[in-house]
Amino acid sequence: MITVNNLSFQFGGQLLFKDVDLKFTPGNCYGIIGANGAGKSTFLRILCGELEPTKGEVYIPDTVRMSVLKQDHFAYEEYTVLDTVIMGNKRLYDIMKEKDALYAKEDFTDEDGIRASELEGEFAELNGWEAESDASKLIQGLGLTDDYLY
Repeated sequence: MITVNNLSFQFGGQLLFKDVDLKFTPGNCYGIIGANGAGKSTFLRILCGELEPTKGEVYIPDTVRMSVLKQDHFAYEEYTVLDTVIMGNKRLYDIMKEKDALYAKEDFTDEDGIRASELEGEFAELNGWEAESDASKLIQGLGLTDDYLY
């Protein structure tokens, strides 16, 4: 459960939000709705730790993982929708890319083998073998067909 306590944010002289108390509970989906400039993106940047609030706190237990996909309409044009969703877990995506690069090497060394083994262990801990399936379910849950995956 992610908890927001007494959160406020002021930018310059403008107060974007004040004394926000919120609990995000497992199994629920949430949307943040508001006019342009109301502070939606700022609130999300505070939630993921990218920005410090003026007041209050965000508590995310160590057992909870938050994935974030930046709001940049052109940053992902060269990627498939499936890869873009997986990128929300940056560490997992970085491991996948590093593994691919290692296994593609023609001159695979003992050191490469050791590194690949380390990456495979971390990949398994992050449920990497289910990443594509999980991302596919998420995409389909948004109403997109398999045509958009690849």
